[in-house]
Amino acid sequence: MIQRLNVWLRGSAVPRFRSLATSQPRNLATSGFTVAELITVMAIIGILASVALPVARFSMRRQKEIELRIRLRKITDAIDRYHELMTIPPNVPIRPAQLQALGSEGYPKDLEELLKGVKMSDGKTIHLIRQRDLIDPITNKNEWITLSTTDDPDSTASDGNNVFEVHSTSSALSLDGKTRYNEW
Repeated sequence: MIQRLNVWLRGSAVPRFRSLATSQPRNLATSGFTVAELITVMAIIGILASVALPVARFSMRRQKEIELRIRLRKITDAIDRYHELMTIPPNVPIRPAQLQALGSEGYPKDLEELLKGVKMSDGKTIHLIRQRDLIDPITNKNEWITLSTTDDPDSTASDGNNVFEVHSTSSALSLDGKTRYNEW
């Protein structure tokens, strides 16, 4: 038993492996990839890319639509809040410092008034919206179609008296395939 153990420890029973430093160089003709393997890999990558790109474009466009809906909601909420502040009854002690413009019915003359905020009689200013919320995500510009209370609801032009409603200036077709962004 001890003899077998000694033989095993000396390595006669265990196959010997050459170290990497003393091994012979590999044949270059057998290393690397074949042209067929490279073409197959490139074809698989091409197929995956052709599937992934339309999905990525759809996702980006969908995200812009979601952002447009959010910004339209923020602008509309700011307009409504402005209207509420400008039509506070006279018996309330803290009122807007500026008076509503004649004929404006308490709505802002333009979207820039929403950025300035409403100065109250106690000296505080109520900010209604941020500058970045006034950038249309579809066109990446600070341009909106604004409608006033005296405009026809189906019109695309305003008389400029006051801002009651806001639409995107983009006339591109939305992902639903039925409506355009300026109809939202």
